[in-house]
Amino acid sequence: MTFTKKKLAAAMTGTLLASVGVQTTQAAVDLDLGATTSANPISYASEAIIGTSGLGLTDAGTQMDIVGTMTANSIASDTDIRVTLTLSSGVFTAPPTMTIDDGAAGNGCDAGANACPATTIFTGGTTADSAVTFNTNSGTGVVDAGAHFNFALAGLTVTDQSSVTATVGVEIADNFGPTTLPGLSGSYAGFAALMSVAADQTNASGEAIDVVQNSIYFANAATGDNSTNVGGYRMTVNTAGPLGVTTAALIGTDVVTTHQATVTAANGFAAFNQGTSIAGDDIANAGGSGTFSTADATLAVMPTAAMGAATDAAGANDITLSVPAANTVIIDETTLTATVAVTGANTAVYDASSATGTVSLQSLARNGSSARLTFATNPESPYPMSIRITNPSSIAGPASITLTNDDGVTSASVPITDIAGGPAGDLGAGASTALLSMADVFAAVQAADATFDLGATSNKLRVSAIAEFGAAGATAVVLNAFSLSSDGTTFSMVTNANL
Repeated sequence: MTFTKKKLAAAMTGTLLASVGVQTTQAAVDLDLGATTSANPISYASEAIIGTSGLGLTDAGTQMDIVGTMTANSIASDTDIRVTLTLSSGVFTAPPTMTIDDGAAGNGCDAGANACPATTIFTGGTTADSAVTFNTNSGTGVVDAGAHFNFALAGLTVTDQSSVTATVGVEIADNFGPTTLPGLSGSYAGFAALMSVAADQTNASGEAIDVVQNSIYFANAATGDNSTNVGGYRMTVNTAGPLGVTTAALIGTDVVTTHQATVTAANGFAAFNQGTSIAGDDIANAGGSGTFSTADATLAVMPTAAMGAATDAAGANDITLSVPAANTVIIDETTLTATVAVTGANTAVYDASSATGTVSLQSLARNGSSARLTFATNPESPYPMSIRITNPSSIAGPASITLTNDDGVTSASVPITDIAGGPAGDLGAGASTALLSMADVFAAVQAADATFDLGATSNKLRVSAIAEFGAAGATAVVLNAFSLSSDGTTFSMVTNANL
């Protein structure tokens, strides 16, 4: 060899991270690009199943190839070149090959006039290896400054879904012995989910159960609104496009064929499932009516839907609940969820469970009204206080009392029926409760929640009344407080502020 120390120093000047040109003619992982492009690293669908013998990731094209700048400066003639590729995990499915080019699939030697000499495997590269070393000699020519290595990989067998890092080391040698040039290292491959399921409230109506209509219809501008959209779910396909095991693009139907929701109403579907003799009660989606379970009154199974290639359109899987036009059954307040199951498209290769799960739908809740007092004395105050709740609306309904410590943090609630002197049931239209002493209110709250007590730094309380009747304005619940002076000669009254 005729490589001198002076020539060796020139070859080592600069850094291999300086890229002379980006690969434009081949879809490969370019270690010069780091993490600044979607091509670095390759992302495979995490739905891919890894068997007992591992998962073979293959590539008929060039996407699994690894490229990068081999040397920032020229390498003189008659110089040995040794390049080693090491992967952090996985083994080759077949021996890789390596070429030296200009970074754009052109000649990389003699100012681009000639192809660089062929390389041969020195060590590694078998199906039991995750590293391979190639040797070559520049011969009578000169390797151009900015020349690139190009490792062609037919595939990789992995035993888990951990990220794979590629590290490339370069050595050159003349009569003075080998010298290591700066190397490259970067992310090569990883895994991300292609499929998922998400709640979709885009078209949910947000209608409350209307207490003014005796809780048998939904609140709307028109009376007798007998249906509501509670939202649904969306089958989503990752737009970043994780690839399949053959390093080809995947679409939703490659993993999932169909999907189906089971809707759960914690308090049942009584108003929507009144029997076949009653017309108009229903639970439905775009595919038609669902089927109410005969074994569990809280469950309904929706029609099956076909998976699309991409993410569902908003509202595609909305669920609508309906009561009969002449309904007489009270609509229960309840939480609603949809549990999505799927049929896999290629279950030997892809696990479709990423597209399953439970999402929240819009809950059914009554409208109504509430009121509060920001100050109330404690039960042992020398100024005894009582409260009274009034229903000025035209319908009867339940009400509850919430006590909050003056710290604004700790609170507890009870129905007014639990308070001594309170009504036995719903508070009648236009009716008021008897005077309820704060001592009796406090005792009822403590009976319901033994942990509730007066604040450590304040003995004062706040009182809220929540009613399932009325609305903001003239029909809203009214909360009054009455107190006497310690000598019983002075009487005062405080009226609520509506919430």
